[in-house]
This record gives sequence, structure tokens and C-alpha cells, in this order.
Amino acid sequence: MSIPFAQYLCQNGFSTTVSIEQRIQESKSQGKSPTIVIDLMYYDQLEGYLNRPETNVKMGDLCGISRLRVQKLERFVANMKDWGAELIFVTNGAFFDTSGQIIPDQDDSKGNSKDWRYDLQCAITDYLGNEHYSRVAQDARFIPIERIWTESVVKVARKYGRILWAWDNTRHQEIVKVAGLAFPRYKLWSLVDCSVQSMTTNEFDPLTIRRSLRLSAKQMRLLAALSDRYFGTATFVNFAERMRFSSQRSVANLIAYVRKTAGNLQELDYLKIARDLFGEEKYIEKFDEFKAVCESYDISKITLSTEQNNDCVSMQLKKQDSFNYDIYHGIKFTVSITFIDYRYWEENGVDFYEVCMALYRRISGVILQHKKDPTLVRYVNIKRSHQEAYGTVELEPEYPEDFYVPSLEAIFSMAERPGVVTDVPDFNVRLLEFITGMPLDRSALEFFWKTDQRSQLQDSLTLCYMVKLNMMDTFEADMFLLGIHRCRREEPRLIPLPKNLNLRAFHLYFVYIKMRTLMKHSFYAAGLDDTFMDECYLDGLLFQNLFQQWRSAGDTESFREEMTPLKRFRLH
Repeated sequence: MSIPFAQYLCQNGFSTTVSIEQRIQESKSQGKSPTIVIDLMYYDQLEGYLNRPETNVKMGDLCGISRLRVQKLERFVANMKDWGAELIFVTNGAFFDTSGQIIPDQDDSKGNSKDWRYDLQCAITDYLGNEHYSRVAQDARFIPIERIWTESVVKVARKYGRILWAWDNTRHQEIVKVAGLAFPRYKLWSLVDCSVQSMTTNEFDPLTIRRSLRLSAKQMRLLAALSDRYFGTATFVNFAERMRFSSQRSVANLIAYVRKTAGNLQELDYLKIARDLFGEEKYIEKFDEFKAVCESYDISKITLSTEQNNDCVSMQLKKQDSFNYDIYHGIKFTVSITFIDYRYWEENGVDFYEVCMALYRRISGVILQHKKDPTLVRYVNIKRSHQEAYGTVELEPEYPEDFYVPSLEAIFSMAERPGVVTDVPDFNVRLLEFITGMPLDRSALEFFWKTDQRSQLQDSLTLCYMVKLNMMDTFEADMFLLGIHRCRREEPRLIPLPKNLNLRAFHLYFVYIKMRTLMKHSFYAAGLDDTFMDECYLDGLLFQNLFQQWRSAGDTESFREEMTPLKRFRLH
């Protein structure tokens, strides 16, 4: 639901403040098992965070992840679970346009969105170079770091419910399909209006809303498409001018427009609406896209991702994240970045585009090894440089040549072995060496195999890889390692804001977040299971404070003493 549409509904009495616990208990008293479906991609909206953050909160966001915020999200989810609700979390898997096709670059809304985010982040970074970070936080409406929380959020979701990955649909289609199974009883709750302390929120009844607005099911889908997909765009502004909508009553005018259309929308009706929306010059070329958007929420035409591509390999890939699944099925994926300034890394001798592509080429080589088609290419939506916008690039697989690669079933078989695995087959290690381009010390790795520290291999190998690429020096890697282990050891707590923001620590922290994600993709492709990976524990505020303290003091004896217990984790 778009924000303007939600605001219109609230202003016109279509929402009710409810107790989440009371709603769950009411459902249980009727002998029904309450199911709550949560859109994981909007977790950052909890309590209206993006719209109402205080300056000191935004100052913390400029440092990175807050363990306290993760804890608050977990408390919110745990309460609903404790009260007896079944929780389903829906998140993005593969990215499709509405027709399931690769979108041309010029129309790639996801690419344009990424360009906008990159430009915003660079503007904030430039501002940090000239002003104190408190001023930057004060002037910024929000700090766009929501995507770096993904691993922590997914871990919370797995702990308290089950995750429904939108592998073969858009995320919204998965939600609509699941919700449709409970029609007409289901209700919509607003994450923005949730209170973690009181566990209350705003509730909307979709059936009541549709009846009150006097719209058919097809008209409601049309309204959703126009308000969700196009509202606020240049296309909609031109449409509103042609239809002579009042700027103060644009949502009300839009509802009235939709109400005048045929209740049982047919091909010619969609064509007329497309002409109104896109104008005479574009409506023919945009018609198929527009109709697909309008009909994409027709639950009779949606097959859940869990019911598609259920061959053995696909099922294994679905247990991972979406990246390797996209590679295997030839789905274009988009590379997200948060506060990775290509200019900064270029000045420091690092081509970040090539860092990503080198790993992607080798990972795809492992995944596609047994397709036995030398002409195979994949497509990635990525930013090449600071000057270039996001665009589609061909990804040519780089295949291992010096050793035999087992089938994907064999590679992934380690994840299926019962109990705790205390050894890793040599071919898994060789695959990891091939993907990262680093020789790995088997005896050093055995420490992770044979102890309960295995989940920390991701961080240790990420730091090792970054040192190899000259993205950081060994002293900086040691600072990361100490910070990570301190955060693992201690409970989340309120950490004081640093007096100033160290820009080197700022750049290192955010690129480290991305690099550990790339390492996770590499682990999965090499056949390592989830026990070798974990969420990012490194609190951004703690790291910024420790970095400044240790960078100022240097590699002292006390620093070395603190590092001594961690020498087995120090692969760099």
C-alpha cells in the first residue's frame, strides 16, 4: 500500500487502532490458528523509523548497524510468537519485472532506484567531508542504510517463523497469494504505526475498504497499480494534469477516476486507461507492461514460489540466499551497495566493480559447470564506475580448469549430512580457493571445522580477502576482528556517539558489510552450509569508537595482548 493511499484511508476513517495481542487471542478463541505475514523488506519502517528519526539516531546510522535496533525488532517478533501466532516472513528472492522478463535498461525502475540511492549516499559522503556529522544527520531526512541489516533480520525471521522467498514471483505477489487464502477474513496491519512498547498498530479491513469505495476486484487492482507503481512519478504527474486532478485531492480524484471505469475491466478498457496514463505517444508501447502490472495481483494466476522449480538442485539453492538461484536459472540480479563510494576506492587503488565481477564470474563457473554450454552468459545489473549509471552487464562464467568439479548435488551434500560436521571434504576447500583466488591453510581452517567457532569463518575469511585486495592493512583487519569478538561477547548496549566521524572507518565499515555478503555467496557456491556463516555482529558505533581509539594509540603492547586470544581467528 502506498503511503499517500494509506494516509487517505486513515484520514477518512478506514483504519482502527488495535492491540496485536488482543487480535491474536481473539483468533485463538475462535479455534483458529492466527497467521501473521510480515514483509521483511519493510522492517526498517517499524515504528515509522524512516519518517521520524531523531538527529542522534541518524548520527548512529552514519556509523552503521545498531545491535539495539536489531534487539528491538526481535522483541517485537518474539512477542507475537509467544502469544501463539504463526509467523511467515516474505522477502525478495529473484527480481523480475511484472511479466517475468529482463527489463530494458532504460525502463529498469530498480536500476534507476539504485542510481538515486547511490547519488544520495555520495552527497551525504561529500557533506561529511565538509561538515560535522551531527549537521549532516540533522539535515538528512533519513540515512539510507536499511539494506545492511538484511542478515540480522533474516536470522530473527528464521528463529521465530518461516521465510517465504519470492524466488519466482515479485514479493508482493507472494504476499497477495498467501493473504488471499484467508480472504475475506484477513486484515492489514501497518508497520509504520506499530509500537513495540504497547504492541498496538493501525488495522485496515480490505473488504470493507473496497465496498466503501464502491470498487470491483479488478478496479481495486487497478487502483493498487496506479497508486503503488506510478504515484509520485513523472508519468503520474502528467496523467494528473491531463485528468485535471486537484493537487490537494489527488488520491480522492484517482479513486473517482477508477470508479468510472468498467467494473469488469477488459482489453479495450486497459487500452483507454493506458492512453490516459502515458499519453498518445507512449501508450501503445507501454500497454503490455501496464496491463501486466494491473493483473499481477490476480491470485488465480499466481503460483507460489514453493510450488515452482522444485528439482533437486533448485531446492538446495532455495535453502541459500537468492544469488546462486538467480545464476542457475538465468535471472538477472541487481548488485546493491550501501555507502560504497567508487571514487574513494578508486583513489585507494581498488576497482570495486572488478572486485564484484571477479567473484561473480567464478561463482557462476562453479554453478554452471555441468550445464556443458560454452555459450552460456548471465546478466547482472551493476554500477561500473562513479560516472556510469547502473546498467546490464554480461557475466561470462569462469570455469575451474585444474581440478574436477563434482555435480551440484555432490557439492551441496555437505549441508545434508546429519549432525555437526567436523571435517570438510577437500573439494569444498578447493572450490573456495578457486572462487577467492587465495590459497587456504588447511590446518588453520580445521580450527573452524572442529570447534563451535565455525560461524565466525565468514568474518575471518572476509578480512583475509580484503587484506589480499589491499582494501585494508593488517592492523585495520585486527581492529575489525577485535570489534567483532567484543560484540559477540557482550550484550547489546547503548553506546555513546563519537565526538567526530572518522571517514576511513566509515568507508571501511560499509565496504566490509558488502564484502562479507560476497563471501557468503562464495561459501554457498563452494558447498559450505549455514553453520559457517552468521549475521554481522559488528556494531557500527562501537567500531567507530574503537577505530579512533586504536588508530590514535597505534599497535601498542596492550592491543597485542588483546589480540593474543584471537590468533586462531586471524587468517590475514
